[in-house]
Amino acid sequence: MDSVKLTRREIGRLVHNWIGVSGGYLGNFSYARHDRFWLDVCDVCVDTSGFDGTTRECFEHTLFEVDASDQAAALRAILEEYPPQQQDPDRPKYRTPALYREILGWISRLETGEVTVEVTLERASDVVQRALDDASTLLRASGPQGAVDRVHTAMHGYLMSLCAEVGVVLDGRPTMNQLFKSLRESHPALADVGAREEDVKRILGSMATILDALNPVRNNASVAHPNPELVGEPEATLVINTVRTLLSYLESKRRRSSIPDG
Repeated sequence: MDSVKLTRREIGRLVHNWIGVSGGYLGNFSYARHDRFWLDVCDVCVDTSGFDGTTRECFEHTLFEVDASDQAAALRAILEEYPPQQQDPDRPKYRTPALYREILGWISRLETGEVTVEVTLERASDVVQRALDDASTLLRASGPQGAVDRVHTAMHGYLMSLCAEVGVVLDGRPTMNQLFKSLRESHPALADVGAREEDVKRILGSMATILDALNPVRNNASVAHPNPELVGEPEATLVINTVRTLLSYLESKRRRSSIPDG
């Protein structure tokens, strides 16, 4: 189950963007309350006073080291202790609905070992976000085959929104491959792909080929239409993972670009 456990990046997002940190203090955790949290929730003994670091660092270390089921139990306890709140305009990334959904996705992954659809997109359109939400619901209810159509819609809509963001206009009803090609040529976030530029561009070119293949899979082997045969469950999971990977990559590049939010 190590492959489904929380990453250090996910733990950092939980700590800084959900629980909250002030100095070395983590939320409302004192040493004693922190130790009691782990004992009550996971039956894990922690001695924060003997840890060589802050309460935050002790929490991050403990959460990273425990097994997947204990990580899931800890996340559920955190969401109960620190519920979603009304959005603070001064802290736009703090306890957002998108992060709440993402944490629920982590819990599902930890408890079931299965792929989840949740991806945090700061500026996703209503259509894209609804498609992702629908995909998550269908994935849990009927497995990955039921979610292929919705992740396809989310990917298509997100590519369209990125093109609109930089004023790229394509005639007719452009395919995902056409949108992705235009983004690679025009979006400033994709102008610099860092070290091993040619190799990275080859990877992105391969992703374009994958996007092109997703269309017939969606149209001819998903529940988007009354198709007599559906794509296999492992292959549906491959589709979902591929879309999640590309969505996460593009969103990460967009956040690092010079395009201002708003």
